Amino acid sequence: MQPRPVAAAASVAPVLLRPRRLATVAAVTAQAVYLRTDDPACPAVCLTTPSAVRVPCALVLGHGAPPSGVRIGDTGSVGGGELTLGGITYRPSRWWRPARPRAIGRLPATHPPPLDPGTSAAVTRLAGALAAGAPLAGPVAALLGRGPGLTPLGDDVLAGALVALIATGSPAGPALAAEVMRTAFRRTVFVSAVLLWHAARGECVPQLAALLTGVPGAADSLLRVGHTSGTGLAHGVRAVSTISREVTA
Repeated sequence: MQPRPVAAAASVAPVLLRPRRLATVAAVTAQAVYLRTDDPACPAVCLTTPSAVRVPCALVLGHGAPPSGVRIGDTGSVGGGELTLGGITYRPSRWWRPARPRAIGRLPATHPPPLDPGTSAAVTRLAGALAAGAPLAGPVAALLGRGPGLTPLGDDVLAGALVALIATGSPAGPALAAEVMRTAFRRTVFVSAVLLWHAARGECVPQLAALLTGVPGAADSLLRVGHTSGTGLAHGVRAVSTISREVTA
């Protein structure tokens, strides 16, 4: 059978172009399969449909869906320029670069739906610690893994804050990234930890990048991402907007 072509994120090149290794299915959704690689240079790859939200570690199919019948714990392989899963081989026909925005001037105002009281208090605590240059361990711990799903709401807040701070060149960005990645893979679900890993590098979904670079209508598009993911990302941007304004003013 001929390999199926995919558009591969440049971020997966460190594992895709190395010698072949085992990859284990970590999560399955209607439009995507996430595989754990156990490679520190690229902890996961995600095989997705063309209509799925384009995460920074995606291998995007030209059409169709990932193989049916795949379950968490199943194994495939990645390396040698290919991904093999469910008896099907996928090979990049082109490469794309994950969004890594650089904000244009000040961060835009966002007006996402309100958070539940506990998460709102945790976000306020994070914003205060970042603004004061205070220790971040407690505020980060209060958000990591908070909420259900593949990407808990608290993690999405942290991801939005990370990408926004890095996009504006704030010195708070590396400090937050270091604290988040110190415990992310132990404190939250694997897929969310992977997306935080990318956020700590400034990489994100296109909808967040559009917001940070001033694309008209981007806020509405971001809020439509996932069940609560877009809301969490927007709250993360909002939480650090004052810090970022100090850097970009």
